[in-house]
Amino acid sequence: MFFTKPTYEEIRLPFRFIESSADLECGYIDIEAYGNIFGKKKYCYSWYELKDSKMYCNGDYEHMVELLKNSADKTVKVIIKVKKGLPKNFKLDINSLAEVYNDERFKFLSLLGWGFNDKSYEELSTKR
Repeated sequence: MFFTKPTYEEIRLPFRFIESSADLECGYIDIEAYGNIFGKKKYCYSWYELKDSKMYCNGDYEHMVELLKNSADKTVKVIIKVKKGLPKNFKLDINSLAEVYNDERFKFLSLLGWGFNDKSYEELSTKR
């Protein structure tokens, strides 16, 4: 069989807020979940903006960033796309992020980009 349908696995991983001054100036939120995925250390980097521009004016954005900066010991649900037994893609579950903080504002994040890496954001950004 040449074509196999992907399967999806859900796991909870710790995450960290990536504090990029350029992205903060643009109003972006960068989050990296990380951990052991099928026996390998992986980093799931996601980059977001807010769906509602009013949230930038009313202080919601700054408050969300402050919550994310203090994320020690918190986890987020990550949905891993698996094809032929190998992880190929992922999606951070925004609803689980909203549950972690008990804050519905996190449901207003809109995905701009992502990276599924063997190295952390810090490791990749220092090699530039």
